[in-house]
Formats: sequence, C-alpha cells, structure tokens
Amino acid sequence: MPKSRLLVVKENLSKYRTIDGEREEGFDGHQEWNDEDPLLLDAISYFYKAVKNKFYSEVRSFLSYLLPLGSEDGRLQAIQSLLLNTSSEESLKEALLLSVATGSRPLVEFVLALFIDCPFLERSGCANSAHFPPHMTPLMLACILNNFSIVQCLLLRGHTIQIPHFLTCECRLCKRQTVTNRSPALLVDVMRAISSESYLWLATSDVFASACSIAHDLQHLIKDDCLEHVEIYRHLEANVQRFLTRVSDQAWRSEEFNLLVANKSYCDKRMSDISSPRLQMAMDSEMRQFTCSTNSQTAFKSVFRADWLNFGNKPKRDLWRSLRATIFMPVIIIMHMISLEKGTTMAVPLARFIAHITTYIIFLILAIARVTIPFYIDGFDGIVVTQTIEYLIYAYMLGLFLERGLLFYRVGSAAFFAFWWRWFDVVLISSFLISFVFFIGTLSERELFDPSEIDRMHWPSGEFKLIHEIFLSISCVLGVSKCFYYIQTIKGIGGSVISIGKCVGKTYTYLLIMATIIISFSVGLNILVSPYLSRKSIHKENTPEAITTQSYDSIGTSSKNLFWSIFGYLGPSTYVTVVGNTGSNMDPVSHQLNSATLEILGALYHGIIIITVLNLMTSLLVKKADEVLDNEEMEFKYTRAAMYAEFVSWEMAAPPPFNLFCVIAHSLHRNLNRSLEQKPAKNQDEVEIEVQYLSLLITMFNRFCAAKECKYKTIWRSEFDKEEKPPNHVSFMSSGLHAYSMDNTYEGWRKRETRRMFVPEYEEYGNESNKEAPRPEAPKASTDTSKTMPTADSNRMAAKGITFLPV
Repeated sequence: MPKSRLLVVKENLSKYRTIDGEREEGFDGHQEWNDEDPLLLDAISYFYKAVKNKFYSEVRSFLSYLLPLGSEDGRLQAIQSLLLNTSSEESLKEALLLSVATGSRPLVEFVLALFIDCPFLERSGCANSAHFPPHMTPLMLACILNNFSIVQCLLLRGHTIQIPHFLTCECRLCKRQTVTNRSPALLVDVMRAISSESYLWLATSDVFASACSIAHDLQHLIKDDCLEHVEIYRHLEANVQRFLTRVSDQAWRSEEFNLLVANKSYCDKRMSDISSPRLQMAMDSEMRQFTCSTNSQTAFKSVFRADWLNFGNKPKRDLWRSLRATIFMPVIIIMHMISLEKGTTMAVPLARFIAHITTYIIFLILAIARVTIPFYIDGFDGIVVTQTIEYLIYAYMLGLFLERGLLFYRVGSAAFFAFWWRWFDVVLISSFLISFVFFIGTLSERELFDPSEIDRMHWPSGEFKLIHEIFLSISCVLGVSKCFYYIQTIKGIGGSVISIGKCVGKTYTYLLIMATIIISFSVGLNILVSPYLSRKSIHKENTPEAITTQSYDSIGTSSKNLFWSIFGYLGPSTYVTVVGNTGSNMDPVSHQLNSATLEILGALYHGIIIITVLNLMTSLLVKKADEVLDNEEMEFKYTRAAMYAEFVSWEMAAPPPFNLFCVIAHSLHRNLNRSLEQKPAKNQDEVEIEVQYLSLLITMFNRFCAAKECKYKTIWRSEFDKEEKPPNHVSFMSSGLHAYSMDNTYEGWRKRETRRMFVPEYEEYGNESNKEAPRPEAPKASTDTSKTMPTADSNRMAAKGITFLPV
C-alpha cells in the first residue's frame, strides 16, 4: 500500500495533539474540534481497523500523534496494552477512562470509535480496575477533571450521571435499604461531578438555577453529614459559590446582568412580584460571593432605590422626598392603600426604609416617655397618659409581629432564621406580647381588691401589675437595642455590629455547657452538705459558734451561688461543714474528709468553668471576630443586600403600626386581581425574553471559555487568592450545529447492522506488510474486519465519499 494517504492522515493529527503545561498569564491558543474533517474521519477508521486487527506498530503510531509527548509519553504503553487486550470488555472500558484522564478529547474520540457494537458499555465503569472504583463512569471522571471538551463529547453521545438519593431520603425505595447498603462514596463522587463547572455549563438547561440548587443540596449534606465528608462538601460548596461569581462576571453590561437576574424560570411563586427574582434565589441559597460581586451589588442598589436611583445628588429634591417618607408619611400611606400600583412613594423600597426608621424613632421616644411621664404628671391624668403611651407601643409591636409573621410565611423557617436580627425580633415580640397579656390583666376588674386603691406594699408578689412591669422593662431594653438593626447599614460601624451578632450566635453552645456543669456540681454539693444543715459547733473560750453554710441547702440555691462564684462571690469559708460537739468536754467534731471533698469539688468546678470553659469561649469569640473582621467587607455587603431584599416585598410597604391597615388593603387587592385575571398563554414578549436569555447564556459561556484561554486580570474576572488555579480544559470543543446524533437506545443498538467501511486505500491497509510480529504476551486476536466506527451515520459519511455496505 502506498504510504502517502496514511502519512497525510497521520500528519493531519498533529493539530489535534494536546499540550501539557499552561501559562499563568497570556494566551494559550484556541483549538476547536471539527467532526466534519474528512482526514480526521479517515484517521479514526484506520485506527479502528488497526486495533481490531492488532497492528501493534500502527496503534502505537496513532497514540503517539495524539498524546502530548509523542512516542516518549509514559501513558502510551498502558493505554496501548489495554486497547489490544481483547480478553474482555473491561480492558476497553479502562482504556476509555485512562484516555479521559489524559485530558485529550481526540484520544477519547478515537477510543470511543471502538464501542460501535456495544454502545452501552462506554457509559459504565470498570468492575475490576486498580485505577478507578466501579461506580466511576467516563462522564463522572471528565466532570471531576473539569474537562469541558470531553464532557461535551460524552454528553453528545448520550452519557448521563445517575444521582443517588441522599442518606436522609425517606422514599419507598430508600426505606427498604439499610444505611450500610447505600454507598456514601458514590454520593460524594457524584456531587464532585455535578458541582463542576463543565457539568453546570454543558449538562444543565439553566446554569444559574442549577448552581443555586446544587449549592442548596450541598448545604443540606453539610448539615446532615456525620462529620465523615463534611470537609469535602464544604470545599465543593465553596467551588460552586466561586463558579456562580465567575458566571456573573461574564455579564459585561448592566443590561445583560439585569436580563440574567430578571428571569423568573425555576423561581418560587413568592418571587413573582420582584423585578429581579434571581437575586432572591441566590440569597435563599446563601450564595455570598455572588451576592457580594460588583454586578449583584449594583443590581441590589438599583432595585432598592427604584425611582429614587439618583437619591443624594440634588439636596432640595431629596429633602422633599424625605419629608414625604417621614412627616407626610400617614397621608402617603393612605394614597398608597388606594392606589397600590407602582408610582407612589411607598412603592420605592428606599422610601419604605426611611419610613421604618421614622416609626422606630417614634417608638423610642414613646418608650422613654413611658418612664419619665410619672415624674411630671401625677394622679389619674398620669395613669391615662401612661396607658395611652403603652397602647401606642403595643400597636407598634403588633404591626411588627404582623410584618415578621408574613415574612416567615413567605420565605420559610430556614431562610427566616438565617440572620441574627430576625432571631432578635422574635425574642423582642415575644417579650412584648407577654407584657401585653399582663397589661390586659391590670385593666380587668378584681373581686378581692383594687390595686389602684391600695399601696404597692400590700400587693402580692404575683400581682399582674408587677409582672407587667417586669416584662415591659425587659422589652424596652430589647426595643432600644433594636437600633443596631439600622446601624449595621452604616459603612464602618456596621461591620462591628455584624461581628457582635456573629459572636453572640456562637455562645449558645458554651452557655449550655456552663449550665450543665453548674447543675451537675449543684447536685453533688447539695448531697454533701444537706446532712449537716442547721448544725452548730460551740468552741471553748467564748469563740463564736460555727454554723454550716446555707449556700448549698438546695439545688436552686447551689446553682445560684455557683453562678455568682464565676464573678468571685464564693470564698473558701463556704466549703466547711459543721458536725457539732461531743464527749465529756463537748469538743467540736470535724469530718475532715467530707470538708476536703466539698472543697475539692468547689476547686474542680472553678477550674472547669473559669480556667477551661470561659477561656475557651473567649478564644472562640476572638477567633470568630477575627474571621468576620477579615471578611468585613463581604459580610457588610451580604447583610446590606439581605436588608435591601426585605424592603422589596409587598408586606413591607408600610411601617408598623400603619401596616395593620395597609396589609389588609394589599390582601384584598391581590385576591381581587387573582380572581378576575385568567392565566394567559405566553405572549410574544415572554417568548422573546426567553430567547434573549438563552442567547445571553451562550454569549456568557463563550466569554467564560475565552477567559480560560486568554488569562489576564480585569474587573470582570473575580480573583480568589486562596483557590488553586484551574487548568485550561476547553481545548478542542466543537462549535455550531452538530452533524449527527447517535442512536444509543436499545432499539437502535439492536437494529444496527454489521457494516463494512470503504475509504481510499482501506483494503490495502490490511496486508501483511503493515503487521508486526505477534507479541507473545498479547492474547489471541480476532481478525474480523467487518465492524466499523460510530462517528457518523450513513447519510453523513456518504456525503463525505465514504460508503457503508451491508455484509
């Protein structure tokens, strides 16, 4: 056979050779896979026949053209031996996995051509491989390696990833399985694969929604995992966070980013009224890095300010806007209740924020006035004024209760309790509600006596008025502390407030430990001291009597004294037990072992509480504060975005207590519109928006791949210093429409005929001059040349001058 045709085919393979090693900066080049290249198709057919007929030198020659280091590549011998081993299909599947591991799509395409008669085998893993576990499929491996071109190749051939159920799943199938029968290793590898950039871009219909969903699943796995794979899940979740940030960086114009976050597909129904529902989707999935990115912060600012976007540029206009949201707020709210459509002042989230601050300041004034009024107004008038102030305070709290209740109903418990101020509001509202209950009790008539007619010294300790004052005092302390909710929006001061909130959240565990230790020692000390209570010891020479301490006479008293001992209010004298006097001389008796045990327990308690627990809690708070301060800018941006998102929803249209009326008007208006309107079919504008969104995703994907080929620093590329630099695995991706789609269904495989392939000089390729002497270690090969490659169907190959004929 003349060598010219074969040499031309092989020389053409040089442009499909992958390159090891990449630049940290600069342009790595752009390479595309062309499945319409006739020389490439001829090369695959030659390679197919060389493997099937065990042409050792030809197989080695083809592999040397495809591997980065040529014939000197150390991976060549391993892959070649597996390809020529026809004892079982396992060697061919392992060769495919090793080809995927090399990162060369051309090599993978050549190896895939050998699965023409068993297409389903190319999708499964190896049962007895030393390199790969049985559950590792080619697509999983390509996704874990984040190789875009190979993932694209396998997806086009019908490869899929079967996602196992979580260990906490309660479906019918999972209930029949034991925990030991469900492989956590499989779940970990699958999560590695589906959280990769290549899978999210190429295997999902909506990369944004998929990234948020996978991040949410990983957060559930972190929460439910028994510390076996927590670190892996945290690493994967951080990768998804960074990935979505990079996706947002590919929107170079504000119009593009607004189109990205305005898509309502896959969003909850509660987000349908928001102009940018994808921002709320990212918030619900705790995508901090995306939320703190430049594009997201600009979008949050735009949504929050709405028609007041230029607020702060013109002082006179801003003053009039502020007056409408403060002094004229009641009138503006009434107008908003009448006309709930956009255009009113209360439709602007920034105006709502200013109105909330105004009503809170009024609440603070009323809380302070409640304390000072009795000093200036006595008698019945003072009581009336005080009760009127309390009515207004409770009205504000009732409005706040309605506001937070609607937010809890709308977002759910998990999203509601994700921020410290919502926990704080629950405690604040609960305290005021209890105080309000006892306040109603003070207004009720009494059968035995009227507290207003007798002096306070004659009141019982359980009098409603006393309990009301107790809870009202606690509530006012919490109410004044709520100012930190608004202070945290101020740059500079807000970071310190957020740090305190984070630290307080970490003290619950240690406080619970301290309470357990105090109670346990209280029980032990009470057991030792209780037999010696009320005993006295009379000393000679008129010395004072010794009495057993009453600090441990009950568990409650013991716990109280042990708690205050943390601050130094319990001395060594409290650990002495007095037995009494006995004998002819009435000498004092001393149980030294009992006293020593009591003192040892006291010393042990102080050592555990003060030396260990308190110091550990202090170090934890310092560490947490350092972490928050190190990420102060990100924490501030994320907290500010969360507060902005609160004022966008309809239940925040009016501040408490005006929302008691506004929410009713909103509910009536929404229910009326819902009953009148019919669900319309998609109009032309919605279809055009979806088309624009898909076109934007394609543009962003091209920019994403280009960023891996040409590396330089710009504002549109987020830098993560702690992250390892990802390799460039976008070489040899195919672009445009694909000329074929493989029929890999069972019927397609069953009906496929054995075909003979004819290309120029193909028959001469099988003569003895091209064969090498058989290798003794290789198993006996089959010389059947009637099988063909799976790279194209008959019509497409006929158009290229290649003919398929049935045997």
